[in-house]
Amino acid sequence: MYRLSFRFLENPQYQELLKEGVINTLIITFFCLIFGFLIGLIVAMMRRSKMKVLRGFGAFWVDFLRNTPFLVQLFFFYHSLPRLGIELDPVIVSIIALSINTSAGNCEVIRAGLMAVKKSYYECAAALGLSTFQTVRHVVLPISLRVAFKPLVSNFVNLILTTSTCFSITVVELMGASKIINGRVDRPFEIYLLLLVAYCCITFLISMISKAVDRKIAITL
Repeated sequence: MYRLSFRFLENPQYQELLKEGVINTLIITFFCLIFGFLIGLIVAMMRRSKMKVLRGFGAFWVDFLRNTPFLVQLFFFYHSLPRLGIELDPVIVSIIALSINTSAGNCEVIRAGLMAVKKSYYECAAALGLSTFQTVRHVVLPISLRVAFKPLVSNFVNLILTTSTCFSITVVELMGASKIINGRVDRPFEIYLLLLVAYCCITFLISMISKAVDRKIAITL
């Protein structure tokens, strides 16, 4: 009969591997969260622009990224950048690819938030003498981002889960560390059970925090 055994966790070498995996996962997630949001915000503003060229580029950006597999995008950056003479650490490549991929989903969420802002808010801002930039900065964005908060959190959760594919380009994140350890101790049930629990705990914690934040910033249009 098969018996569960987690004794491999007592090995300092495997503890270091798991520590490295957690750190790399957090690094990739942190920077992708920032860059993915900023790029998504810029593209969302382009899609709401009055200029046809900007709207067209924004639509192409979103459609292209959402209709190609992320793994293919990741391999494209990993194998293509060295051909252009750009040698980057696999962690950096993962951040670039995942930030760009995440920006498409963030763009659509933010655009929906922008579209939810009523015309009367623009009229009030104009009546107060605010410029277009001031209106967007002080009125439109604060409202639209509050509206888009929940969907953005969902995208953030998906971002964390998607980092598990980065092991395919030799990044030692949680999934990569787990595969290395399993290759040495051959305890797949225990290792991937721990991995499932780890991801579940991380995403559950984020969901709980986001619910508390959402109650504080909730807005009714």
